[in-house]
Amino acid sequence: MKGGFETLEGSNKLTFKQYLIIALSSVALFVALWNFETTMSVVMSLVGYLTPLFAGACVAFIINVPMRGFERFFAFLQRKLHVKARHTLNTYLSLVLTVGVLAGIVMLFINYMVPDIEASVTAIAAKVKENYPLIKDFLAEHDIKILQEAEDFINDFNAQSIMNIIKRIFGGDSTNELVGSIINAAGTTVSIVISIFSCVVFSVYMITGKKKLNVQARQLIYAYTPKKFAEKSCYVGSLFFKTFSNFISSQCLDALLLALILFGAMSVFNLPYAGLICVLTGILALIPYVGAIISCVLGAILMLLVSPVKALIFLAVFLVVQQLEGQFIYPHLVGGSVGLPAIWTLLAALVGGDMLGLFGILFFIPFTAVIYALIRDGAVRRLKEKGVVVESPLDSEDREKRREQAEKRNRRIEERRERKNAKRRKKSYYYDDDDDGTGEDDESGEE
Repeated sequence: MKGGFETLEGSNKLTFKQYLIIALSSVALFVALWNFETTMSVVMSLVGYLTPLFAGACVAFIINVPMRGFERFFAFLQRKLHVKARHTLNTYLSLVLTVGVLAGIVMLFINYMVPDIEASVTAIAAKVKENYPLIKDFLAEHDIKILQEAEDFINDFNAQSIMNIIKRIFGGDSTNELVGSIINAAGTTVSIVISIFSCVVFSVYMITGKKKLNVQARQLIYAYTPKKFAEKSCYVGSLFFKTFSNFISSQCLDALLLALILFGAMSVFNLPYAGLICVLTGILALIPYVGAIISCVLGAILMLLVSPVKALIFLAVFLVVQQLEGQFIYPHLVGGSVGLPAIWTLLAALVGGDMLGLFGILFFIPFTAVIYALIRDGAVRRLKEKGVVVESPLDSEDREKRREQAEKRNRRIEERRERKNAKRRKKSYYYDDDDDGTGEDDESGEE
């Protein structure tokens, strides 16, 4: 009786704790909603403080993608040379090599591509200036007043307008307020520099201590949550990491290869603006499906400033390069790295681009892929538990077509086998008749 009373008492204590947590959470939520403006200001302040840490985590995640390749390479060499694995040394060497490779790519871009881009922009500006009357007449014909507004702004632009703009920006008329605004701007610049430094330091710390941080996170999850929830959380985290890593690595490599192949093809055909168009293609190719189309349209518009024939040649070259890339490169590099249907990919790209621009596109596509994979796995598991098989009409039609094709193939095989058997029977009958005739002749000869 005493043991049962103690068990009941423990159960009541557990229930009381749960009720206490629910009550405190409800009170905290009510207070937060009652003071919504204060709560939002506190939340935004916390977001501002944590922004360098979040940016450092993003930088660490991106750098970790190529860094893992170097780590696997060093581990392979150590196994082949029968040397004891040095994980810490491999991490630091991989980090140095990754930063060196990225810095080398940036330097090559600055040395070789920036002059070409500058020359292209200068040539485009000259072409626009040359064709300005035609463009102005075209816009005036269609009642578009952009150029007129720009001309009015340029004609009215003088020293007084510059001072008005400065006063409008800094929000004051007196010199003291202007000096104070300059001091505030200097303080903001220092704050930005400190945030960038904190971001770099935090990203380096996360990269070098990623294994330890992974173990600590798993320990906390398993220690303070139920086992089933902890296993599910670790699975979701692993799925996030795998999907984001595959998408970033495959999509960036595919965009780089597409830009390089297009640059080579445009150089072979001596097309202008090769550097500028290829840089635009490499950036826009990060957007699946529609990025290449946008870059093709922009390139064709730039080519029209030179010659319609050049524009047609560019379109042909771009379509050939795009087909080659889509048939031979994209399936092997990207393929099923994301596992998201085209319609959901476009939707994620539109939503992410509208919210956060290019960064939103790069984030929302793998994020949507993870959500899609979790919902798909959950639906498959529930249907399997219920013993229900749901197929689309197309799947049933395809299955029926495959069944009919299999039946036709089996009938052809049976008919071919029957014809072979019939030929064998005819041959056997022919040989039997010959044997009977020979035997009779021999007997008559003996007699």
